[in-house]
Amino acid sequence: MKRPKIANVKNIRAMLDAYDMVESAERGDERIVLLHGATGTGKSTALAHLLNETNGIYVEASPAWTLSSMYRDIVAAIGIEPKGRNADLERCITDEMSKKGRPLLIDEIDYLFLPGASTALRMLEVVHSLHDKAGMPVVMVGMDKIEGKIRSREQLSRRVHQWVQFNDLDREDVRIVANALCAIPINDDWLDALIEKTSGRMSYIAQNIKKARNRAQVKGWSEINLAVWGGSIFQVSQ
Repeated sequence: MKRPKIANVKNIRAMLDAYDMVESAERGDERIVLLHGATGTGKSTALAHLLNETNGIYVEASPAWTLSSMYRDIVAAIGIEPKGRNADLERCITDEMSKKGRPLLIDEIDYLFLPGASTALRMLEVVHSLHDKAGMPVVMVGMDKIEGKIRSREQLSRRVHQWVQFNDLDREDVRIVANALCAIPINDDWLDALIEKTSGRMSYIAQNIKKARNRAQVKGWSEINLAVWGGSIFQVSQ
């Protein structure tokens, strides 16, 4: 997977600090991390960065998951054709995690909490079983409401060692993103207008900085500011 260019904003630093905590924990200690936040706060970019840094095993949860299909999707993500019973698949996964030091990264964990998802608790128990047997970190990623759903289930919440909430970017973060994505100087007045229009949402911030960078390259701007930007509209939708 291509390494994304990462801006070292507070959300990224919090995620990496949390992962360092569980990675350095003693065997037998809880090593589960939950990343949660609203759409567009940068969770996917952060997870891609963590995946590349750790050589993790990445899967997306599905509303159609059963215990068997979950096992098979994880084995397929390793690059092995899924064969055998669930016990065989579990052994394959834990061997890969423990012997090669690979964490398990599960995105879209919200799907396990949909109404009528009767096997959700069992699948989460399986995730914890993989964590215990492999002795490697597990990182789960979900939307902003997933924290409350997990905390309301004591048998699940006590197993999460690190809770990381992804928030909208503040002024300092936006400047870090701008410096990472654009070599052309960006004036504070343009950044302030961008923050106001996007409410600091990471995905919109990145889209607009790239748009401004491309326009500046074409038009030969020496600086991006409101004067040269004129009446151009900031993009605030996907």
